[in-house]
Amino acid sequence: MAEQDQERSFAERLAHLIATVHPPDRKPYSYREIAQGVADVTGVSMSATHVQQLAVGARRDPKRSHIQALARFFGVPVTYFFDDEVAGRVDEQVADVVAWRDTQARGLAQRAMRLSERDRRTVSALMDQLASYAEGRERTRRGRKPE
Repeated sequence: MAEQDQERSFAERLAHLIATVHPPDRKPYSYREIAQGVADVTGVSMSATHVQQLAVGARRDPKRSHIQALARFFGVPVTYFFDDEVAGRVDEQVADVVAWRDTQARGLAQRAMRLSERDRRTVSALMDQLASYAEGRERTRRGRKPE
């Protein structure tokens, strides 16, 4: 396939997914987390260095199994990496989710600012408890072996 000026490279598309597709309460996944997540989700082994090289364009020959595994990890169709139309639709959907997520967080913050100082401390303590509970569930889930 001949590349046109407006087309993004595999590396650019992967870097975009890394920057935008992550849980709302944290920064993007590290290359190590992506490699581990790919292995956990798909069984395909990739090193963190390999993921990084693909994301910055230092490696331009991704294996089909790696492309499929990365697509599955990020929840996008494999064609995202090669088809501008598919990539455009997926990017629009991701942008909508990010905007909604940011709007929701902003809305919560604005509502909290209308509370008294004492009530804000109570809400903050409740959020800390919820986060702690969620961390405990995540640790428990990760510690379980598949049956």
